[in-house]
Amino acid sequence: MKLRRRDEDALGTGTLAAGEEVLPGYRVVALLAHGRRVDTYDVWSEHRQCRCVVKILREDRRDDPRVRDAVLLEGRLLRDLTHPHLVRGYEVHDHPAPAMVLETLTGATLAALVDDGPLGAGDVALLGLQLSSVLGYLHREGWLHLDVKPANVVVEEGRTTLIDLSLVDTPGSGRPGAGTRGYLAPEQARGEGLSSATDIWGLGVTLVEALTGEMPYGDEATWDSRRRIPVVHRRAPRPPRPLTSVPRELDELLRTCLSQDPAARPRLDDVRAILSPLAGEAAGTR
Repeated sequence: MKLRRRDEDALGTGTLAAGEEVLPGYRVVALLAHGRRVDTYDVWSEHRQCRCVVKILREDRRDDPRVRDAVLLEGRLLRDLTHPHLVRGYEVHDHPAPAMVLETLTGATLAALVDDGPLGAGDVALLGLQLSSVLGYLHREGWLHLDVKPANVVVEEGRTTLIDLSLVDTPGSGRPGAGTRGYLAPEQARGEGLSSATDIWGLGVTLVEALTGEMPYGDEATWDSRRRIPVVHRRAPRPPRPLTSVPRELDELLRTCLSQDPAARPRLDDVRAILSPLAGEAAGTR
């Protein structure tokens, strides 16, 4: 998994230097990210004789049982669930700390690609087909992703891979506000009524951003229940404007995906039915 390395000054204590062993048989090549829960490393695997990625619970979070359980759950799911558009997990460890070993992806994140310029409608349709395929698989396995966004999508030569199951949960209730601002569905902000429609919302936001370079509700799409946001931002964002530069059926699909009422959003089968002809010869998932 190829991620952007953060500024050295922003890195916290307890991280490992190149050459140190993060897990038995896995030596650090570079620190890729110092996140709120985990440190992510580019590593060399002595057993596999190749580069891998290790996500390991941060030293200062190891006494929190909720966080420990979440990291172990993510690792087990990525190890046990198999889909061509889901990052592959190799191993899960609970010593010296909860950790997972993942495949290395050599593509760029969708976020980085969109920074270089919006994608065309055909490419976005193919992207949507592949994401709807893996989301449907997760849903049939009983899980919701709950953090679909361009930074969690890696693209290489037309192949899309969904990464990061750190917020994965089952349908029903969840922690209010858990998710990424701007990609958060209204019911996700409230922490109740989570369903497959919640991931449809994230898919819709992601595809609109890929098409336009902009988030349809802006990065302050906090909804009324995001208590940690100042009161001045606690307002429901306006509905997104029509996308006049894309086929009408794609515009209508995406705006329906962004309906504030989860029941009004399309099913993944409906999403695929509309996107398939728009993707042309590339309609099949790769």
